[in-house]
Amino acid sequence: MRNQPLNPDLSVGDPTGDSLIDPPAAVRFRSLTIFFFVAACIVLSRISWVKANLQQRYLSALNKTTTEYELIPARDGRILSEAADVFATDVEQYSVQVHYRWLQDPVDEGWLQRQIRSHLSRSERSNTANIDQLTSELIQQRTEMWNRLADANDMSEPEFSAKRQAVQERVSRIADSVNVRRDQVADQSVTDESGEGILLKLAAGIRSSLTTAPRRELERIVVREEESYHELVADVPLSTAGMLREQSHLFPGVRVVAGSRRTYPLLTVAAHVVGARTAATEQDSQVQPQTFLDGGWQPRPGRFGVERSYDHQLRSVPGSRRIVRNRRMEIVESEVERQPVAGRDVLLTLNVSLQKHAEQLLAEALLDYPLQLLANDEDVDAAEQPQPVPTGGCIVVMEVATGRIIAAASAPTFGLSLFTGSSSADWDAVNQDQRHPFLFRATSMAIPPGSVMKPLSAVAAIESGGLNPDAPFYCQGYLRQPDAHRCLIFRLYSQGHNDITLSRAIAQSCNVYFFAAAQKMGFKPLRHWCDRFGLGRPTGIDLPSERSGNLPDGDRVENEALGLAIGQSSLTVTPLQMTRAMAAIANGGWLVTPHVVSPDGTARTTADVDDRPRELTRRRLAGLTEGTLERIREGMRAVVEEPYGSGHKTVRLDEVAIAGKTGTAENGGGRPDHAWFAGYVPADQPQYAFVVVLEHGGSGSRAAGPLARELVRKMVNLGLASRGR
Repeated sequence: MRNQPLNPDLSVGDPTGDSLIDPPAAVRFRSLTIFFFVAACIVLSRISWVKANLQQRYLSALNKTTTEYELIPARDGRILSEAADVFATDVEQYSVQVHYRWLQDPVDEGWLQRQIRSHLSRSERSNTANIDQLTSELIQQRTEMWNRLADANDMSEPEFSAKRQAVQERVSRIADSVNVRRDQVADQSVTDESGEGILLKLAAGIRSSLTTAPRRELERIVVREEESYHELVADVPLSTAGMLREQSHLFPGVRVVAGSRRTYPLLTVAAHVVGARTAATEQDSQVQPQTFLDGGWQPRPGRFGVERSYDHQLRSVPGSRRIVRNRRMEIVESEVERQPVAGRDVLLTLNVSLQKHAEQLLAEALLDYPLQLLANDEDVDAAEQPQPVPTGGCIVVMEVATGRIIAAASAPTFGLSLFTGSSSADWDAVNQDQRHPFLFRATSMAIPPGSVMKPLSAVAAIESGGLNPDAPFYCQGYLRQPDAHRCLIFRLYSQGHNDITLSRAIAQSCNVYFFAAAQKMGFKPLRHWCDRFGLGRPTGIDLPSERSGNLPDGDRVENEALGLAIGQSSLTVTPLQMTRAMAAIANGGWLVTPHVVSPDGTARTTADVDDRPRELTRRRLAGLTEGTLERIREGMRAVVEEPYGSGHKTVRLDEVAIAGKTGTAENGGGRPDHAWFAGYVPADQPQYAFVVVLEHGGSGSRAAGPLARELVRKMVNLGLASRGR
């Protein structure tokens, strides 16, 4: 730089002739050197600061994971009889699930690259031929898996393809929706910044460039569904599930998930008692929202019957599995945090053979079945007026000492298969039945009891001191006027029962006798004893939705008393209430609590489910003497055993003595009467109380009586009622 030409005028006072001013180039060089050095220091300082302060943030974003919980299904408890008949149970159900990446077409490039990295080493990946060959093998393997899976499930290629495409379309919609919303948010943020000034935009741009990592604007969000398994085939046979598990190497990306479904092997038998469980919805108040998680399990609360009232025992407790996914939604950790716990089995007191027989009797009476058991009724006079076809019916049989229900039939009925997989046509057929097949008439049909109320009226009259059971009473066929408060015999034949006592009044169902007794004792004692026998309130049976019926309060004292004495007026009772009243007369005056679940316990217990035994109570009817009960039993036995009894022709059996009471309850509106027969068996040593009711069935003796006789005959054949008289 010293040999460049210089102007001699600038060499002032210099004897050597050199310039007194240094060359400008040297100054610039030193200045640039200092500038670059300072800039490098700034950049290096910034790099050091970023590494020291932002490294953890970048690593956290890179290693970000999400945690989710999957429920592990467990079996709900079974409903069994004490003889091991299965009313309800869970059966194993297997479904085939396939990982989305093994279904996706065309294949996802990111998934394909991960497969290549997992199968090839770094040196092998440097060879393009190795990558191409592995890619071809993976695609071929996937195609072969599709074909094998379709063959294993007896599916055609178009059918399998349609299922696969349906899954892909659903997942694509979810992923596209997430990404579209992300893009909309980003566009909105850009729009919000458009109103800022130029200097603010410039400052924001510089700050973003210096402090923010480069952003790939087109990077696509991966949703969880793209890295999860999806059900392709539901309810596959056990043989198919076993084959898929044994030959898992031929089905990559496929897993078999075990679950369960509720089944009711006996279908219509005791359908109202057993009840049903159905899949819960998020509107069910008893189901916690967090239970609606993945894993092929859904809570199934009981809807009615034992399935509902004992849901806390039958319900299983699902297990829980914790799943950790990385930022690509791949599973990096899976751990079972809680093991599943099966529900407890519940034992019913029902006798299946007797229950089936009772249901068939009702079905024949309602003409739902061809007549078999009631076809050859030689004891019924063919000249008598035919009885109307009932709109419904009920039979209840209960152990008098304990309250164990051994039969509880309600008709019309339905099949529990409606709740396990039925067509809309099946539901339409049941819903269009105007006879209300879903109504459990044993606990929910509250109707007038008619003359089956008279034994209770007799108790009230004797214990209140208003009736001497041995004193004769003359029945002229009506109480005061021939057109009111009459006996049936007077309406039919214009005559009365003449001189009778309590026993014959019960046996011949004399209304006038009980009108006079009610008139003498008044309304309050009669209502008081009705209340003691449990009328007008629920019995406490371990089934839901029990009705209480109606016990009059006596605003119109005389009319209410007379009507109440013969089971009319505004009195309504359920068949179960009347069964319990008959049991109290038979067992010496103990009012028992009916139950359909055995108090002996269940077949299996768990620590996670409430296993407190249900309290079975019975209480003594205060003020009821054994002498009074003996007089009532005498009259009820005469109903069937004596030739003058109202149930002699249609109920009596040679094999066993039966005590009972016929009842024909008027209900107005021009509709047929309700037919009742209530009693107990054997008459001398009572074991079981029973009630037969035919809604709008006509005469108690002619319509309900034959059903009661065939019911008792079956009980004798089953050894439930002792033979002999």
